[in-house]
Amino acid sequence: MAYKDLEQIIIDSYESGITLDEAEKLAGRFLAAQIEVSRELQVADLNSRMRKSGVKAIRAAVYTSTIQQADKRPTEAALDHTLNMDELVLTEQKEFDTTEANKAELERMYSIFQNAHLHFRAIAKGRFE
Repeated sequence: MAYKDLEQIIIDSYESGITLDEAEKLAGRFLAAQIEVSRELQVADLNSRMRKSGVKAIRAAVYTSTIQQADKRPTEAALDHTLNMDELVLTEQKEFDTTEANKAELERMYSIFQNAHLHFRAIAKGRFE
């Protein structure tokens, strides 16, 4: 769905005004948008959880490998530094962070659409609070 189009609808509604009939239709449109975003959120949440598990697994593998390769056991600070500098760990952490940011954006869009739905529903009922 083109969220930019829905953003423009909100802007147009306060710049140009809308009829009660249009408001009723728009309330439904924003409710439908919430359903779509909810589905996208489900996928984004699963993706985020999988990425988080992947980061943990990669960190554990690098941690174990670092200990096994060392002549004597490295300090926790040295291990932590190695994990924070490892390219694979950094790449996976960046991907996880991106999925979290995308999920947060979808959550914000859901909230905006919920408020828009309530706004247009109130107009359709003739309430202008």
